[in-house]
Amino acid sequence: MNTKELDRFLREFDDIEKLQYKTHENINDFDGYEMQMDTREGISRMQDHYFFDQGHVFISKHHRFAPMPRHVHAFIEINYMYSGTCTQYVDGQEIQLFEGQVCLMDSDVPHSIEELGMNDILVNVIMKKKTFLSAFLGKLSSHGLVTEFLVNAISENQKHDQYIIFHSEKNKELHDVFEKMMCEFFDPADYSSDIIHAYLPVMFIELMRVYKYDINFDRNNEKAVIAEILQYMEEHYQDCTLSSLAEEFNFNKNYLGNLLKERTGKTFIEFIQMQRMIQAANLLANTDVSIEQAGIEAGYESTSFFYRKFKKYFGMTPKAFRENKRTYL
Repeated sequence: MNTKELDRFLREFDDIEKLQYKTHENINDFDGYEMQMDTREGISRMQDHYFFDQGHVFISKHHRFAPMPRHVHAFIEINYMYSGTCTQYVDGQEIQLFEGQVCLMDSDVPHSIEELGMNDILVNVIMKKKTFLSAFLGKLSSHGLVTEFLVNAISENQKHDQYIIFHSEKNKELHDVFEKMMCEFFDPADYSSDIIHAYLPVMFIELMRVYKYDINFDRNNEKAVIAEILQYMEEHYQDCTLSSLAEEFNFNKNYLGNLLKERTGKTFIEFIQMQRMIQAANLLANTDVSIEQAGIEAGYESTSFFYRKFKKYFGMTPKAFRENKRTYL
C-alpha cells in the first residue's frame, strides 16, 4: 500500500460507515460485546482482548457519520486527525482537534466523540500502557536534561490533565510516520509488526519536538523558562554552579533552587549529576575513550569517585555498562 492507496482506503465507506450513514447511530466494530457496561462506574468499558490478539499496537479509522458514546478503556489512545476536524468530550470538557493535530489520551479517561463528516478522517492508534512506557519512556535515548524534562512534562501533563493536544499540523515528518504506520498495519507484509514498533519511538520523538515548540512559543510559560534553564545547564554542566546559573537568568539563588525542586522534583545538584551521567554513558556506549577519560570528560577528576557515582546511578560499573552496550536514558 502506498500513500495514494492509503488515502483512498481511508476515504472509502467501510461496511459500518455504510450503515451509520443511513442511521447516524453508532455500530460496534466486532461482535457487539466489545463495549460492556461497567455497573460500578456507570459507563461503557472497551474490552482489551478484542484489539491486541495480533500484537501490542492496534490502528483503526474511526467510523464516520455517527457519534461515539461515552466510554473508557484501559489502554493508551492516540488520535491523529488525518483530515478535517472533530469534536470530543474528554471527562466532560469539549476539545477540538484539527487536521494534522494529535491527541494523546491516558487510560481510564471518560470520553466521547461527536459525529464525523465526510472529510473528517480520525485515526486511532492504541496500545497497552506498558507498550507506551517502553516506546516513549524506555527507548528514547536522552541526550540531556531538556529531553528528560520534556519526557517527564508530557507524562506529568498526561496524568494530570488526562490528555494532551499536540499542535502538529505543520510537522510533515510526523504525518509521514503516521502514514507509514498505517500502510504497514492496513496492508501487512512480513515484519510489518516489527516496523510499526520501530516507528513508535520516532513518532514520540516528533511529538516531543512539537511539545517543545509549544512550550517555547509562549515565553511567559513557566515550562519554557525551566527548559531554557536546563538547556543552559546541559551546555555548561562541567563548570555550572547554582550561583552562576542564578546570575545568568537574573534569579535569586535560593529562589532558583526552590523553583527547580518544586517544578521538576530534582535539585540543582541532581540535575548536574544526571547530565554528567548522561555524558559518561554516551561516551562509554558510543566511543572508544577509556573509562578514566569518560569520567574526566563528564566532570569527575577522581576515577574511583566516578566509578562509585556511576554504579550508584546505573546499578552497574562503567565497564559492565560498556560491555552490555545498553542505553538507560
